[in-house]
Amino acid sequence: MGQWLGNRQIRCNWATKGANSGEDQLTSDSKSIADVNNNFTAENAKQKSNEDAPENNPLYRTVYVGNLAHEVTQDVLHRFFHALGAGAIEEVRVQHGKGFGFVKYSNHAETALAIQTGNGRILGGKPVKCSWGNKPTPPGTTSAPLPPPAAPGHPAAADLMAYQRAIAMSKMASTQALMQAQHLRQAAMGMGVGASQAMYDGTFQNVGASQQQQQQLMYY
Repeated sequence: MGQWLGNRQIRCNWATKGANSGEDQLTSDSKSIADVNNNFTAENAKQKSNEDAPENNPLYRTVYVGNLAHEVTQDVLHRFFHALGAGAIEEVRVQHGKGFGFVKYSNHAETALAIQTGNGRILGGKPVKCSWGNKPTPPGTTSAPLPPPAAPGHPAAADLMAYQRAIAMSKMASTQALMQAQHLRQAAMGMGVGASQAMYDGTFQNVGASQQQQQQLMYY
C-alpha cells in the first residue's frame, strides 16, 4: 500500500470474491444466456400471435355486428352493409332475439373496410358495434356474392308481397267455398237425388269460378 510501481502508486485492499469467483462468473454467464433465450422465445411467440390476429390474418373475412335492435332482420342488415359499399357480401346472418349478427365478405380487405366504415353507425335507433368475427374462414372456401338487396318499396318487393297475399286469399276462398258446398250437400240429403245433385253441381261450379277469379287476380 502506498508503494510505487513504475510511475504509478499502487493501492491494495481485500478481495471481494474468494476462490469461487470463476464459478460465480460461469453461473452469471449461464443466467444471461437463459435470459436471452427466454426473451427470444417470448418475442417469437408475440410475433406469431400478431400474425394470427384477425386484423393481420387474411383468412378472417367476417364482420361481427353487435348491439342490434330487435326489429333488425336479415334483409335490413344486408341493406345496411350493402349501402356502405365496402365490397361483395357473401353471407348475412342475424341471431334473432340475441342482438347480434354476422356479415361475410369476399376478402380480408373488404371486411376491414366494412368494420371501419360501419362501426358506430345508427341502425334501428342504436349504434352498431362492428368487429372481427372470432373464427377464420377455412382456406379454399368460396361462395358466390349475394345479389343486391331490394330496397323497401321497390317494385320487386311490392310485387312479391302482392303475390303472397293473393295466394293466401285464394287458399282462404277455396277452403270456404268447399266447406259451403259440403254443408249444402249434407243439408240436401233429405231431398230428391236429382235436386241434391243439381244443388251440388251448381255449388261446385261456383267454387271453380271463384278459384279461377283468384288465379287471374294473382297475375295482375
